[in-house]
Amino acid sequence: MINHAIILLKGRALEAPPPWEDKTMQRVALFVDGANMFYAQRDNHWHIDWRLVFNFFTDNKEKAAAYYFTATPPVGDPERVTKYRRFKTALQSMGYSVVDKEVRIIKSATSDIPVKVKGNLDIELVFRLLTEANTYDEVVLMGCDSDYIPIISHLRAIGKVVTVVGRKGSISNDLINVVNKFLDLDTIRVRIEKKLV
Repeated sequence: MINHAIILLKGRALEAPPPWEDKTMQRVALFVDGANMFYAQRDNHWHIDWRLVFNFFTDNKEKAAAYYFTATPPVGDPERVTKYRRFKTALQSMGYSVVDKEVRIIKSATSDIPVKVKGNLDIELVFRLLTEANTYDEVVLMGCDSDYIPIISHLRAIGKVVTVVGRKGSISNDLINVVNKFLDLDTIRVRIEKKLV
């Protein structure tokens, strides 16, 4: 069985992989759980530069997708809405597709005091992971929610490489054990930290 093609160049035989062994650039998709990363930044006491994140994980790879999932402030808070819109526009200019929905404030039945703020996008994130699985070879999931274990197991079963990024102190061993690779934010801080001026 022939493993390599031999190319003659200036009287020398050079080994080169045959065309059928040529591997194309890996297609990578980036999925950011915005709420999870908000709390990770707060607990780590440093901020993430999302442009650096985008470049770090797509460097020398074909970008299949980059999604940022987040809840939006309630419309009754115009100052926060304006600030969020600037953030969303910045993310989009970096190459992210932003998937968002307004938070729902659930009030007590007996008073107007908010008892719960609901703005979870886990289902939307999992839906995109599934429906776009044929567009990527590798997926980077920035979020440490153990609820992602079933979808990660499925993606690995169909041959995808899965990297999860988050805080070492807030991820379960069950999640670490199911991924191809876990990256603690602190280990890549020097590459992705936002420099405050």
